[in-house]
Amino acid sequence: MRNVIAVLTAISLALGIASPANAFEGGGRKPSEAPLIAIGQHYVGQLNNHANDANFGGNREVAIWRLPPLTTRDVVTVNWHSVPFTNDSGSFPVCLYLAQGIDDYNWGTVAGETVGYRSCYQEGPVYSLSGSGTAQTSITVQETNATSSYLEFTSYANRETPTSLETYPYDFTVEPIHHYLGLALRPVQRVAANGALYATANLANGSPAPDGLGFNLNVTWSGGGSASYTGTSSGGTIGFQLALPETAQGKQAKFVVSHPADAEYQAVTSPDLQAMVAKSNIAVPAVSACTLATRHAQSLARQFKRVKRNASFARGRARRRLRHRARRVGNELRVARLKASQACP
Repeated sequence: MRNVIAVLTAISLALGIASPANAFEGGGRKPSEAPLIAIGQHYVGQLNNHANDANFGGNREVAIWRLPPLTTRDVVTVNWHSVPFTNDSGSFPVCLYLAQGIDDYNWGTVAGETVGYRSCYQEGPVYSLSGSGTAQTSITVQETNATSSYLEFTSYANRETPTSLETYPYDFTVEPIHHYLGLALRPVQRVAANGALYATANLANGSPAPDGLGFNLNVTWSGGGSASYTGTSSGGTIGFQLALPETAQGKQAKFVVSHPADAEYQAVTSPDLQAMVAKSNIAVPAVSACTLATRHAQSLARQFKRVKRNASFARGRARRRLRHRARRVGNELRVARLKASQACP
């Protein structure tokens, strides 16, 4: 009987010694082991506070996950949460940060420069959770990096006393990455009430924004007057055909162009443009119903192609949401093409 008890005790001790190594789950311990994150996919991981399981600085445990290619000024949004300490202060032990340009040889140095002796804060650069233990953390990317951009989850791993050892489950989802748009109105001092106004939209690398993006123009003038117009991008240019009322003529007006956030691009608003509204002195040529219907169908076709492409790269809820949107845009496109065929002889 004593021998059986001794064997069971030995097994228990062996399991106890092995358990810290098994407490790390999800992610990689170095960049070459980091799994690639699929946008919209839900991931689960686990860190711990065991000193003999630390993989950074002798007192931290870090789980590394690789992000898809990123461009400067992209916004990466991470929905995540963790569990609190039970043997300590009751605070949340897991922190998050973005690392770029790292490999197996320099990731520790970069982590030291990023984390250092900093505490975790909701505003970053080492992000913490709110008091509820959840966060929607949005991080603006500082550099273009196609192959070595990573999310790193970290916790202190400095405990050796068996009664103080804990594990910290966490989970997260990365939302569709939102790309940067630059937007500005072409400067003018005067604009005819029935004239046209143009804006330019570009990506972070300076190339033109893709065709078919929708933009809004808002015009306001003294006396409470206002007007709104819509336009779509083509070659990075958005044209707005004005039809301002007589109450705006002879007044200084403020023009602002905006693009709401969508599944791929960030919300953006142009700087204000102040211009005098002149009287209408040139007849606006009529645009045929065929031309209008054809332009609308072409814009929807570009939008449909873009949403389908985004859906093919997404995963989980993001893919379902984009596929639903693609079906809706596809239905609108079929109707628009039918109207175009009816309007054009």
